[in-house]
Amino acid sequence: MTTFSHPRSLAGAIGAGLLVAACGGSATVSIDSATPTATTAASTAAAAATASADAWTITDKSKATIRVREQLVGVSLPSDAVLTATGAKGSFTLNTDGTFAPGSKITFDLTTLSSDERDRDNFIKRDTLRVSQFPTAEFVPTKTSGLTVPLATSGTFTFTLTGNMTIKGQTHEVTFDVTAKREGGDLTATATANPSWKFGDFGMTAPSVPLRVLSVTDEIRAAVEIVATGPKG
Repeated sequence: MTTFSHPRSLAGAIGAGLLVAACGGSATVSIDSATPTATTAASTAAAAATASADAWTITDKSKATIRVREQLVGVSLPSDAVLTATGAKGSFTLNTDGTFAPGSKITFDLTTLSSDERDRDNFIKRDTLRVSQFPTAEFVPTKTSGLTVPLATSGTFTFTLTGNMTIKGQTHEVTFDVTAKREGGDLTATATANPSWKFGDFGMTAPSVPLRVLSVTDEIRAAVEIVATGPKG
């Protein structure tokens, strides 16, 4: 399931572009007209919050991994089913206040989902996820917590990332614990869902495969590895 956001861990660094609005008037300007109105002040503050930001582009080296505990027929102990999705696309822009600019989004191609069992993969994609109808998983980051911005041009950062995850047409707010590393224009991050997800969060039921799987724990442990490129400094 995404390689997340900006250097915040998943992504980022913040560059700069300041917007300055200048107000003109007649040759004689009154004191009242020279004083910024509340609307002008609010507009200036909003511009300042979003102006100093850099865009990061997700690369196809990103991937999402989910782990689900299952008990197989004929096996004495439960084990993890590990499925990985690639085909990541998207971009994100982290604002100076730790929020993300509109349009920030990361998607993964669920048709690429695979594990060590082809039968499991086919069942999950056909019945659980209905990939033919919902071929992508989408993450829209909204804010970070514990991340200092703008980011240094190099270093490691840890923070919490919040956003909206959409799977099988169902959207659910999720949080990730993120560890990110920036080296100039290269950003890598690992985001681990905390808390973990339930199948019901996305309108799904735990998969059941007769004669193959005895039971599946109703817990999805998700991790996203993000690789992104952006401004070098």
